[in-house]
Amino acid sequence: MYKTRLMILAALALPMSIGTVYAAEPVDLNTLPKVECSELSFGRAFLDKYPRAPAACQEARDNKGDRYGKFEGKVYLASPEFITVSLLNVAGDVVTTFSFKPGPNAHVNIGGKDKKFKDLAVGEKLTFWVSEKRMTAEAQPRSTSESWTVLPPK
Repeated sequence: MYKTRLMILAALALPMSIGTVYAAEPVDLNTLPKVECSELSFGRAFLDKYPRAPAACQEARDNKGDRYGKFEGKVYLASPEFITVSLLNVAGDVVTTFSFKPGPNAHVNIGGKDKKFKDLAVGEKLTFWVSEKRMTAEAQPRSTSESWTVLPPK
């Protein structure tokens, strides 16, 4: 049953993970204009699945007209197929959970350093950015070939 469910989720996630590929240089956050988290307007699909997620926004930035919210999470479950994260608010309380479907070489920011998803351990805190326009997350607030599909909570 577990394998069947996982295969169904993977099949559903594949079209979302094929998105547009952009080559991009690393972003200097200090050069990006700050935006209030309350000004972000996440899409209906995102809000339907994660209605409490916007309350966990740590900060927001505008990168060439695309706005991103910065979030912090703690690894709840790590597997080769997906990573389940507890989304934390600024006080460190769990707001909701969701999963990423990263590529095999995808990495994330842990304590200011890049670390591959496959090397994450339960309990590690990670930082990521979510565009208000897409159901993906990224290591930096920019369009990139390395984004991770956001899956429903496990």
